[in-house]
Amino acid sequence: MREIDVRSLACPGPVLRLRELLDAGERQLRFHVADQLSRSNVTRFAASRGAEVVVDDPGDGSFVLTITAGTAAARAQADKAALLACDVPADTAAATGARRPQVVQVTGATMGAGDDELGALLLRSFLKTQAQLERRPDTIVFYNRGVFLCCEGSPLLDDLRALEEAGVEIIACGTCLNFFELVDRFAVGRVTDMLEIAGRLAGAGSIVRP
Repeated sequence: MREIDVRSLACPGPVLRLRELLDAGERQLRFHVADQLSRSNVTRFAASRGAEVVVDDPGDGSFVLTITAGTAAARAQADKAALLACDVPADTAAATGARRPQVVQVTGATMGAGDDELGALLLRSFLKTQAQLERRPDTIVFYNRGVFLCCEGSPLLDDLRALEEAGVEIIACGTCLNFFELVDRFAVGRVTDMLEIAGRLAGAGSIVRP
């Protein structure tokens, strides 16, 4: 069994390394990752490729993942990432009536520049309005200081939960949560990595940044 230490790799390095090894035909790996976020990202990606994952906790904050590629993984397509949104070609979308996803980016606590108090009110109003639109966004991505809005103490938690209940996916940058030391305060949505965020933005039919 091949042992791989990716503790020194920043997001999305561990996922990219795993994808490279699976695409190269590796069948069983022991992946040593630095923290819980890396464990979550690598585990999710491995599962998306049909691989089984067994997690060992050495007790030092890191994790050792035993990843075994099954028949499903062998059949998986070596695309850019199994977790990324599918990109529907324009001609196919027009012919089938399919639509490409709409993504909203939230990178701070205010909408627009000027008065921060007004900007916070505008952003809250904007997010509440999304649930009332005829076409709601498919995904709202929070990164940089925007991740504070998904954490305990945010005045928008109830609004974001209402959006989730309405079918809007809420995802937040794990690197940003780590940087601001907010991992333990994360309260709504799902933590993700830059690989998925970049794919969602690249595959979007439209991107809205309030």
